[in-house]
Amino acid sequence: ETLKQVALDEKIKTYVLQHPSLYQSLLQAALRFIGGETLTDCVQTVKSLNQQGFAVTIDYMGESTRDVDMAQQATQEFLYVIQAIAEQNLDSSISLDLSHIGMVIDAELGYKNACILAKAAQKLGLEMMISMEGTDRTSLILEIHQRLCETFDNVGITLQAYLHRTPSDLESVLQRPGKIRLVKGAYAAPPDLVKPRGAELDRSYRQLLEKLLMSKHSCSIATHDPALLNSFPLE
Repeated sequence: ETLKQVALDEKIKTYVLQHPSLYQSLLQAALRFIGGETLTDCVQTVKSLNQQGFAVTIDYMGESTRDVDMAQQATQEFLYVIQAIAEQNLDSSISLDLSHIGMVIDAELGYKNACILAKAAQKLGLEMMISMEGTDRTSLILEIHQRLCETFDNVGITLQAYLHRTPSDLESVLQRPGKIRLVKGAYAAPPDLVKPRGAELDRSYRQLLEKLLMSKHSCSIATHDPALLNSFPLE
């Protein structure tokens, strides 16, 4: 729960990064979710997972960049990730938050940087997955994704099952190329916009997943919930 709140609070994240002892404490909690603190660490983790038969996606983590130079730096880091995937022959795609590469500074900047990355990934035959963020950014993220899909066919999008709006969003996204990644949704959000964790959310996830599978659209079932995974045995 603490990590959920930190993920949405820019002031807290800045404070944590400025205090090594607090950063280390939260890092210990986060290590189960990350592939490493450096790209070198991450590549080794990916190699290990690939050897076990798992395909992966790599995300240079960050969001809510408020400085143009930092957004450009983040974009460059993602280019390094794309290059590493190709050079190391990894079975991996890339994932990113549009706000990490400039979307909250200027939507056009986020779009242009996303184009740079989508083009680099497409050239190497890689998929680029756009992650979802807080509920206040959902519409803009989907708008940018639609623009990207007018040029690229390798850009996927994440949808959050806990949002009341997602069934309608899914109808629109099914008309676009690129993989659809379905998650439950983890960000803290106003209760009038989302379904609470529990049976209602599980039903929504199953309904959305069934529509995805029936559509035969490329998709990713992004949940660790064994009850949901076992509901749809796949060949």
